[in-house]
Amino acid sequence: MLARDILTAMHLVAVVGDDQDLAHRLRGFQDAGQRFLLHPIAPRPLPALTDALRTLDFAGAVVLDARSQRAAGAAAERGSLDVRELQAADALVITPAGVVTDLHLGRAIGAALRQRLWDPRGARAVVQGADLAARAAARELASLGVAHLCVIAPDRPEAERVTGLLAAATSTAAVAEAEPAAQAMLERADLVVRSSEAATLPAHVLGPHLALVDLVPGALSAWRRRGLEVGALTIGALDVEAHRLQLALTSILGPGVALEPLMALVHDA
Repeated sequence: MLARDILTAMHLVAVVGDDQDLAHRLRGFQDAGQRFLLHPIAPRPLPALTDALRTLDFAGAVVLDARSQRAAGAAAERGSLDVRELQAADALVITPAGVVTDLHLGRAIGAALRQRLWDPRGARAVVQGADLAARAAARELASLGVAHLCVIAPDRPEAERVTGLLAAATSTAAVAEAEPAAQAMLERADLVVRSSEAATLPAHVLGPHLALVDLVPGALSAWRRRGLEVGALTIGALDVEAHRLQLALTSILGPGVALEPLMALVHDA
């Protein structure tokens, strides 16, 4: 088969983001079955992005830029429940009937935990932060059946805005960082998820009983390193990103997108 025929048979998928290092790693990636080709592009206004995707016959886009995610969520005409509730989208699927949007960040966190054989059901979980990542994490953990979910944010109203998005059946607490209850919640936790680099974790809380999910961009943070030193299960932002890429690509292309090559790609293995 000629090179131009291979390219024609492939699905082109844009990756929208402002992380130049990640863009360099993703640029030109083809899966082993030559089913799709990743093409990183810089963030741009949503109408211009969707028009370009249609014109150039892209199958869709994975959106990693926070501003573009918010724009995609606000403008979504056909979006999932997560998109409507959280007003953000990280996947755009180009269809003859229009653009379909979805948000996979929360499900990526759940998938990363399942891959490590960690079951959230019945656990006590703490989410540190109030941004989109924290809200997506809280929704996913509630849907997976944690026994109790505490959100710790800079102030209580911010924390309450996160817990307010959860089903009434979920046992929750909304706590400000400065409240004494915040440390008590961390001491009782089985799982801690942080989305803010400013979030702290007292040394005496750490141990092999604890699972840590770090959503702060980067490789091995000092926060995770401390967890690893005491035998805690830790999952980093790059691991979650690989799962998000797989889920987003699956929504765009259908089943059969392998996780392992994407995990190696984001870790630059």
